[in-house]
Amino acid sequence: MSSKENSWPTVAIAILLAAMAMTAGAAAQSADDDTVLPPVPKPRFTVVDGDTVRFGPQTVRLFGIDAPERSQTCDDGQWRAGLLARKALEDFISGRPVNCKLVDTDKKTNPPVAQCFAGEDDLQEKMVAAGWAWSLPGSKERYASEEREAMERKLGVHGHKCVSPAEWRAMLRREAIRREQGG
Repeated sequence: MSSKENSWPTVAIAILLAAMAMTAGAAAQSADDDTVLPPVPKPRFTVVDGDTVRFGPQTVRLFGIDAPERSQTCDDGQWRAGLLARKALEDFISGRPVNCKLVDTDKKTNPPVAQCFAGEDDLQEKMVAAGWAWSLPGSKERYASEEREAMERKLGVHGHKCVSPAEWRAMLRREAIRREQGG
């Protein structure tokens, strides 16, 4: 089948969708106010990455953990740890309301740092216990035992050739400086 034959259904679908949108718009304008559905607002809560969530415009870092950055990979670029950690946090939340308790403010990037729960589940604990985040030193070792268990069982990042997010960020900074200097 030629590429022209493949593309005509796509064009036809696009034209059909545009016509439906125009018809729906005209119908909505002629309808009474009580029959028109208001636009659906953007979700107020989103998972940014494995240790960051957003409530509307407010970014919140999860307390005591450091998860792979969104673009971080392991196993020499073959395993997408950052995307998988984000998905794990979304799965742990699984559509439940999230409640967070302010603990501190991130000294470097300034967003609030909070301990967050989905129902009764401590999201930080679940991320570390499943191997999707490291326990941060200096946070009173809150999740150190969960991290040791995940390491022993080679769960998540501990089952792959991964560096901590802090090491990964430092490596990126060194590479950027080297490129700036022409090296």
